Amino acid sequence: MSSSLLGRIARIAALALWTALVAEVFVRLVAPQALMPRYVTGTPSGIRGNIPNATYSHVTPEVDVTYRINSQGMRDDRDYPPTTPPRTCRIALFGDSYTIGYELPLAATYAKRLEALLSRPDRPVEVLNFGVSGFGTAENLRAYESVGRRFHPDLVLMQWQVTDYDDNSRAGLYRLDGDHLVPGRATYLPGVAVQDRLMRWRLYRLLTDHSQFYNFAREQIGWRGKQLLALFSKKQAATAQDGGEVENGDYAISPAQIRLSGALLLHARDVVRGNGAQFATFDIPNRDLTSSYALLPTAVQQQLPPISPLADFRAAAAHGEHLFYTTGARHFTPLGADKMARAMAHRIEQDRLLASCRAAS
Repeated sequence: MSSSLLGRIARIAALALWTALVAEVFVRLVAPQALMPRYVTGTPSGIRGNIPNATYSHVTPEVDVTYRINSQGMRDDRDYPPTTPPRTCRIALFGDSYTIGYELPLAATYAKRLEALLSRPDRPVEVLNFGVSGFGTAENLRAYESVGRRFHPDLVLMQWQVTDYDDNSRAGLYRLDGDHLVPGRATYLPGVAVQDRLMRWRLYRLLTDHSQFYNFAREQIGWRGKQLLALFSKKQAATAQDGGEVENGDYAISPAQIRLSGALLLHARDVVRGNGAQFATFDIPNRDLTSSYALLPTAVQQQLPPISPLADFRAAAAHGEHLFYTTGARHFTPLGADKMARAMAHRIEQDRLLASCRAAS
């Protein structure tokens, strides 16, 4: 390689480095960004999972939180044996970044708050947190079938929120053949191969953990990419009989997405009950304090009425209390998570969803 070519390469590299440094300084001074790296990887079941034994932090203008993932891919400080301890009830929690507890210390997550609310001396309760950022109903179901049921939960709680309409169609793990839900593609691992290769490099991990400009660029590119995939999947699933899309906050939801999501929830219920466990869904309210669950088919709402903190959220908001953070990814505050956990605990006790667990034997 000639010295002139090496010189040009060196100048291009120096210019790229200088541009990146200027961009970093500009973002930090003019438009500070949250540092919210995603520590996810591929799993043998063909979907994403949390990187086992990972420790990382999220820093926003409102929070500085450290996450620890156990060796089983759950957000927890300890591992769980597959066999439930004697006289203990076990709950498996499936969902996305709300469930894993982004922007919350471990003790403030609704998984740990629920555990504390339900446990009593004669009936300890374990809540296993299988949340993974970005998951929809389809991935939650695959995670339960491939991993969650190995832990023999007595009750499965599966999250619902407005993003699930897009997530379920984009994942393609299941599809509707007429009125029948059938398997779709075997895997859904968006960007995982690239992420896994990059995460081997310490320099990349330093970048994703500390660069505001990189986090800004990644979030913008990732969001637009997901929107394009969702749009493509909507067009593929649309039928001639479909009407227009339904607006729900920032989301445009198609009739095909509504049908698919409803079928997935009912199928998840049937799979869990077929394994001898109880099943319930819980609804994450929109930030404008409305519910996207109301868009689902009437039969789904009647057969699976969701656990919802919406009434308590509205009452708290009327008194000026903050339920969602206003910066970062705008997840629950500790108050919001506590109200979610209390709504869960109330329904569990009211409907006796743990009445048949091992603690009663």
